[in-house]
Amino acid sequence: MQTNFLKGVALSPQPTKFAPVLYAGRLLEGLRSVSSIGFKYVELSLRSIHDVKPTELNKVLFDLDLKISAIATGQACLFDQLCLGNEDIARRKKAIEHFKEMVLFSKKINSSAIIIGGIRGGINGSGSQYESNLRNGIEAIKDCAKFAEDQNILLLIEPINRYETNWILTAKDGCDLLDQIHISSVKLLLDTFHMNIEESNMVNAIKKTGNRLGYVHFADNNRHAPGQGQTNFKEILKALKSINYCGPIIAEILPYPDDETAIRETLEFWKKINNKLGKE
Repeated sequence: MQTNFLKGVALSPQPTKFAPVLYAGRLLEGLRSVSSIGFKYVELSLRSIHDVKPTELNKVLFDLDLKISAIATGQACLFDQLCLGNEDIARRKKAIEHFKEMVLFSKKINSSAIIIGGIRGGINGSGSQYESNLRNGIEAIKDCAKFAEDQNILLLIEPINRYETNWILTAKDGCDLLDQIHISSVKLLLDTFHMNIEESNMVNAIKKTGNRLGYVHFADNNRHAPGQGQTNFKEILKALKSINYCGPIIAEILPYPDDETAIRETLEFWKKINNKLGKE
């Protein structure tokens, strides 16, 4: 079995306390490292549209033969409280406006996808208050989804573990949300680190998601490079093949013990796993 997935890593142009990104604040160095090691795709974790200059970035990407696989948007919630699940209507509207700016910005750097993961934040309250805030959060995501579709940008919803948010935790939660949004172009992003916490069976979750899966993050159970923990990536890759997934697989990992080692371990993982699967 051969793996023809689009492989890459997640980088951050700015220093950030959002930990699972490589070369944070050293984007040019990171891009050169990604290119030299042989990957073709980069996910950018952005706090704002001012983190990079599109013209300069596009030139570097062209020179290094790299492409942006997607823009991650969670830093805006983490740093600036621009969260789609915010119970305050004014703050929620600002978060929506920010996200739409990110959608337009993604077109300037030729990224065809944008992620709603950490930017949704948490849902406050209990009982009827929680339900009301949840409905508002879902409507905020729907607003963003409609805008992304109008701009021909793929919107990716990422289930995230319970320690980072309290809504959309599992692949099933994500699929249920897609049913409520009713926009066929919206897909799920499944992250093996989050799935290791929330799913009873990652392989089954992938298979049940099926053609609603649009993007994948690889990180081992310790959030280190794949192959540095206990996750069974061989079975996960078989599951992805079984649903005919052929999209990006991006390593969103901690720079442990450092950026250079983490990206090298990611490369070695792909070499080893391809060798194993190639014999089957």
